[in-house]
Amino acid sequence: MREASRQQARAEQRALAVAVIWMLLVQIACVVLWDAGFFGRQAALIHWLIIGVLPPAFALWGMRHPEPAGARRPQ
Repeated sequence: MREASRQQARAEQRALAVAVIWMLLVQIACVVLWDAGFFGRQAALIHWLIIGVLPPAFALWGMRHPEPAGARRPQ
């Protein structure tokens, strides 16, 4: 059980690292394209949000574990 938990934690850490690197690379690419005149400011922002932020966010969101049925959060 503990080993499976560690493997899951490593997979989540790698996924988070890849997501952060992807977002930074896309942000840099959008800034370069904006600076070169290929994108306007709004187009660069929208491309960064759609291509750079949403895919990693959805991928990380999909890695969430469902809570066990008997477990409840304290209120």
